[in-house]
Amino acid sequence: MFLTGAIFEESAVRDDEVFQLAVSDLSLSDDVLQSEKITHSIKFIEANNPFQAVQEDEKDDRAGDYG
Repeated sequence: MFLTGAIFEESAVRDDEVFQLAVSDLSLSDDVLQSEKITHSIKFIEANNPFQAVQEDEKDDRAGDYG
């Protein structure tokens, strides 16, 4: 007994539905990203101060900057 690809066709339909949902989610995400202000910061850590990274992180936590 041979099936003529019905399983693969059903899988392809599901894959297409998932792909379409992913594309619509990306479009929504892009709309959100375009309307939001995104910020970042870079901090240089001194090579001879191994505790600076911890100190900087603690300062960020106290300031409410969780990035």
